[in-house]
Amino acid sequence: MKYGFISDIHGNYEALTKALEILHDKNVNFIYSAGDIVGYGPNPEDCVKEIQKHAINSVMGNHDFAVNNEEEEWKFNAYARMAIQWTRDHLSLDSKNFLKSLPFFIEKDEFTVFHGTLDEEEPFNYILMPEDATISFENMKTRIGFFGHSHISGIFVENKLKMIDYIPSPSSYTFKLNQNNRYLINVGSVGQPRDGNPMGSLAIYDTELDSVEILRFQYDIDTVYKKIVSADLPRFLGERLYSGI
Repeated sequence: MKYGFISDIHGNYEALTKALEILHDKNVNFIYSAGDIVGYGPNPEDCVKEIQKHAINSVMGNHDFAVNNEEEEWKFNAYARMAIQWTRDHLSLDSKNFLKSLPFFIEKDEFTVFHGTLDEEEPFNYILMPEDATISFENMKTRIGFFGHSHISGIFVENKLKMIDYIPSPSSYTFKLNQNNRYLINVGSVGQPRDGNPMGSLAIYDTELDSVEILRFQYDIDTVYKKIVSADLPRFLGERLYSGI
């Protein structure tokens, strides 16, 4: 069985459709989203509809949550706040209700999917360093967890002694899993990478090979940039796509 994982699409329709094309070509059986379908990008409605069209199971991201909870805006920086306000005005009621219906966590037999952490009280905290991963490993009931939020792909590995290591993956990379270890895998961002690599990021979990592939891909950034400018969104949100910051 092959599972595809995407995260942090952020209204980037060009990146999303390219990611789904790649997953289709890779013969992935099911696709999961680790949240933040909207925010920042110029096509939030199209991205929500694409997720619905392909019946992709998604969890709630902090931008998805903020669409229906204006009181959350104070947690965002100025650019993100402007973008979420714009996004709210450009989403249909159906799409807003869809985002409102998303769960914070999805737990399957093989893996768990979440956006930021597996801390029910602070689900939108970040896992950036090994010590940040401790509470999520403690709360995770499965061997593997897939998440996003930081827009930086990488793998946190917990061994039998509960020691946690981190393996960065700024480029395409296939990682063989070990049955004796547990894993938290940041699949990176489809629509706004922040690891210095402007290529979109996704992950594929192959249960037969017991491996995870972090795959980076190119998409049409020029078109997204022009859309951002035309929509009167902050120009910086388009400029950052070229440098992956």
